[in-house]
Amino acid sequence: MSLPLSRGQEWLVGHPVIVALGLSLGTSLGASLARFSYALFVPAMRDDLAWSYLVLGALNTAHAAGYLLGALTLSMVIRRFSSGVSFVAGGILTSVFLGLCGFVADAYSIALLRFLSGFTSASVFAGGTVLIAQLAGQHEKRSGHLLGIYYAGGGFGMVISAFLVPATLVWGLQWQWPHPWQLGWLMVGLTGLIMTLLMWKPSLSVPAAPPRSRHGDTTSPRRYVGMGAGYFCFGMGYIGYMTFVISLLRELGWSPPNLTLFYACMGTFGMFSAPLWAKSLDTFKGGQCLAIINGLLALACLIPAYLAMHKADGIGDIGHAAIYVSGAIFGACLATAVASTTAFVKHNLPQTQWIPAITVFTSIFAVGQMIGPALTGWVSDGSGGLQTGFGVSALVLLLGAACAAWQKPLN
Repeated sequence: MSLPLSRGQEWLVGHPVIVALGLSLGTSLGASLARFSYALFVPAMRDDLAWSYLVLGALNTAHAAGYLLGALTLSMVIRRFSSGVSFVAGGILTSVFLGLCGFVADAYSIALLRFLSGFTSASVFAGGTVLIAQLAGQHEKRSGHLLGIYYAGGGFGMVISAFLVPATLVWGLQWQWPHPWQLGWLMVGLTGLIMTLLMWKPSLSVPAAPPRSRHGDTTSPRRYVGMGAGYFCFGMGYIGYMTFVISLLRELGWSPPNLTLFYACMGTFGMFSAPLWAKSLDTFKGGQCLAIINGLLALACLIPAYLAMHKADGIGDIGHAAIYVSGAIFGACLATAVASTTAFVKHNLPQTQWIPAITVFTSIFAVGQMIGPALTGWVSDGSGGLQTGFGVSALVLLLGAACAAWQKPLN
């Protein structure tokens, strides 16, 4: 289903960078607010409710399970409506479910809302991926740049979360809310609604994808199993860092202002990562880009894990600087891992296969990030602590780098 373009939307068609910036708010909402901002709530919720890392990780697993179901049904939703409609409607529903977390305080209710927000955020993130792939396909010479802009929106959302969530936690304490972190969820939901309003017109200015023919128009996922395995390991490995890094830094004695600055550092490097990776996204046709990114993300996990293992001696100024380097590497690589699969699909498959292929990659990613938080939390609850969980995440990411490096271009 497609709607006629207004005069403003017709103007947007000729300005792909502005459209990409509007679409990037989908990654700000679907990834950063819906998924990544949870890390900022974990320490406060753990202090208030005395939950284990396993329970806190399981809540992010619930979100990932919803995301998986949303990914599996994405093709059906897009065929019934359109990428633009699923993108905007998913933004509205995701924002509502995030805001409703501010009205409950038991694990089962939060898990249900995390599941629902994961389900609807798949329409935002993956629907936006289809839109940006279509936009990039119309502007081949600027393809990598446009993909980078879209995925850099995740960094923008992280910067907003870095200042929004801690501030609302302070306000919740000052206003004597029974559970101060609940105000943060309400504000995250409201911010998501504002983002949805801003990304509405750009989403409708992207022409619909061509229909898939009934016969012979398919490429077996077995041909890109290396890329899929690398992306699965990325989903499984990165989410442990995103879920628990703030908690680990708190255990290292970091103050709230330093935690805010660290998280903002990650987001800032994510925002400006597009120029760093644009040429790689255009040049590499196989899994090379994802392999490099997985390797760098493994290094980002190992830095705080190593420092936490030696925290008895104090980490000192060099240790603090190293952790900021870890956050900068992580922020600069995070969004591009997703962009690398979109670029792979665009380089190797005809446009009629983009939606099903993106659905495959989104589902693989969702399974990985469904396992990751609970696994990291379970390992971290043992005697080794969070640093052991981070070490496991690094090993998974290194395995993903090897798998992705094995993937060759299909043509």
